[in-house]
Amino acid sequence: MAIEIKTEKKFNFSLLFIIFLLAVLGWFVWNFLKPIKIAKKPRLEELLPPASQELIQAQLDINKILNHPVFQGLVSHISWPINVPALGRQNPFQPF
Repeated sequence: MAIEIKTEKKFNFSLLFIIFLLAVLGWFVWNFLKPIKIAKKPRLEELLPPASQELIQAQLDINKILNHPVFQGLVSHISWPINVPALGRQNPFQPF
């Protein structure tokens, strides 16, 4: 029966230093080498024509719309719910 003597593993500071160096290098690339913005991003209000500016600021009154005579004159041309025919088989995993 042999006696094995295991040596104590020493902490590897070079590996820790390489990981730290890669982290610092990654931070540097992330912060300093990303593309710069040449022009500012325009807001939506700046892109729209003046007529739509009035629509953005408009107040919607639902009761006024529902009681309007034009809205009251609208007629539905379909019946609800729509009858959809059954497509496919009841059990798609059943053999033919």
